[in-house]
Amino acid sequence: MKKLRVASCQFAVSEDIARNAEHIRGYMEKASAAGAEILHTCEASLSGYAGSDFQSFRGYEWGLLRKETSRLRGLAKELGIWLVLGSAHFLDRKTKPTNCLYLIDPSGAILDRYDKCMCTKGDQKHYSAGRRLVTWSLKGVTIGLAICYDICYPQLYAAYREKGAKLMLHSFYNARGKGRNCLDVLTVRQVPTRCADNLMWAVANNSSHSYSHWASFVARPDATIARQLKMNQAGMLIHDFPDGLSEGGWIHNFIPMKVAENESLHFGTASEHPRQLDTHAEP
Repeated sequence: MKKLRVASCQFAVSEDIARNAEHIRGYMEKASAAGAEILHTCEASLSGYAGSDFQSFRGYEWGLLRKETSRLRGLAKELGIWLVLGSAHFLDRKTKPTNCLYLIDPSGAILDRYDKCMCTKGDQKHYSAGRRLVTWSLKGVTIGLAICYDICYPQLYAAYREKGAKLMLHSFYNARGKGRNCLDVLTVRQVPTRCADNLMWAVANNSSHSYSHWASFVARPDATIARQLKMNQAGMLIHDFPDGLSEGGWIHNFIPMKVAENESLHFGTASEHPRQLDTHAEP
């Protein structure tokens, strides 16, 4: 079976949209040169993260965000590479945007968009919640898209497993911290556990802006970590899928959790805005 080569990057995301875009372009070129079919970026990698990188979307430069998104789409077409782009999706001046991942194909088209379903209470001050899971098959590997706080809800990973996902591309922003706290250990334990519970792999990435609580990594369904970057340093990891287990690892969960009927898979207020319902909408 042909392998899907995934590249995932981390860098110091900031409020500077143009600078973020410059970082992403550099990693797209490096990923393409390394033979990767797809580059996966962290939460809000282009837009910056509201509440952390900047106080609010009041006066936000949406025009610049659209311009840089268009340039990145053009580069995806030039390089022939897929891009999972962490950003914010504008709805209107009165409606909170979504915290999103654009799935951009090698023609530069927006094939789909995942809006963060599980929004922290801090997120809910700035973002509308999503209510839809996104999967896509690349080279025979079904990927699912998730963002940060989603990891705290096992029912969301179970729902992705039921949709056939075998590889989660999970974008995080656990950075700009004041020092060590529970996030230093929580994510690197939760992600492998979700993988073990659902017989899947995950690529979990992060912003490297100091203080970042952990570095980007790949998790296996035997709850081990296959590879990990260094904390608080920009970098890119590459991994091929389908993958095997670790040496001495095994599958232990033969009765995976089922999603309850009418299970709520969002936390926060979702909008019925036409631009949120349109998953191919321009930024």
